Amino acid sequence: MPFSADAGGWQLWPLLTWLAGLAAQGGGGPLRFAGQTLLYLLLAGTAGLLCTGPAWKKCLDAVAVLGFGVLCLGAMADLVNRVGDAAQQCQTYLAAFVPVFSGVLALGGQASGAAAYGGLFFAVSGFLAMGIERVLLPVMRIYFCFSVSASVWGDSAAAEAAGLFGRCLNWLLRGCGALFGIVLGLQNVLAGLADNAAVRMGGTALAGAIPLVGDAAAAALSGAAAAVHLLKGGLALALVVTLCTAFLPVFLRCALYYLAFSVSAIAAAGCGQRQCAGICRLLAEGARLCASILTLYFFMVFLSTALLLITGNGGM
Repeated sequence: MPFSADAGGWQLWPLLTWLAGLAAQGGGGPLRFAGQTLLYLLLAGTAGLLCTGPAWKKCLDAVAVLGFGVLCLGAMADLVNRVGDAAQQCQTYLAAFVPVFSGVLALGGQASGAAAYGGLFFAVSGFLAMGIERVLLPVMRIYFCFSVSASVWGDSAAAEAAGLFGRCLNWLLRGCGALFGIVLGLQNVLAGLADNAAVRMGGTALAGAIPLVGDAAAAALSGAAAAVHLLKGGLALALVVTLCTAFLPVFLRCALYYLAFSVSAIAAAGCGQRQCAGICRLLAEGARLCASILTLYFFMVFLSTALLLITGNGGM
């Protein structure tokens, strides 16, 4: 990162430069792909106009849609690989971050929150990362191949089935996000309430047991809790910055691929390439599904960390 890790030392220009670098990292491939598809469709449309005879035109259209399908599958394979790499990179970082953050939570009097963060949250994040790599992404590859095959062969029923599958998978991801959010949110809220009650009871008991020394010890305990709370905020900020560094370029790539496929679908329909337009519409839905997978993972990590900061104030 081109700026200080301390949020107070950040400046506008280095931050904008960093964001521009992330945008360039995520946007180069989709923009190049959009140029390639538009040029390909223009050449295919021009060749179709110059071609004489229905047999030759049909043969040319078949070759054009096959080449277009290969071009699109290569782009989507690259997108799926980047989504898997981003999830794996985040999980590797969490394997080092969670024990440190849990230790700071326990030091600040959030023993229940530390157990929840290092237990259920880490297990769910690992399960989701493994599910993305071993289940969701292979299913997405099958969806892409099935979408291209349905459009190449002109099977409207298969194309509708592919579209229905994409919508069902999208709703499934939303349902998983809601379920994970409710479970992790409830556990973090309950753990935060328990920790705050324990810290307050400990401070009250200490002040009542030894009136003079107990008051000073309780005040020192509150000051230490405030310092630990600032440390937690710094660690949480580092996690959010790391997540943004890993996910923003890939999420931007998904959004640009969705835009590129949408524009290509319009161009293909204008050039008379109906099958190519069908490929673009189905793969645009696939790019949106990849973005939904990233959103689900980011939402789960961010929500669990943010709730620990909101609900766990160390009894202050």
